[in-house]
Amino acid sequence: MGRYIVFACPRCGVPRYAAEGQKTARCFYCGVLIRLDPAETRILLRAENARAAREAVEEYKMRRRIRGKTRSERPL
Repeated sequence: MGRYIVFACPRCGVPRYAAEGQKTARCFYCGVLIRLDPAETRILLRAENARAAREAVEEYKMRRRIRGKTRSERPL
């Protein structure tokens, strides 16, 4: 098993995860293709396995729902 990163979509802010070293990922919420460049990607945490990464994403989403809406749901 490899390590995983949890990151926020740069367009809508929704968290997701990917294998460390993966070059791109698509946001499941807004559809943007995200270049996973460590210098540009907002990494929220690193996880030892996919299960831990998935649980972290779900926890982060739950906290966001409690605090407010995602960027894409807010008026401009």
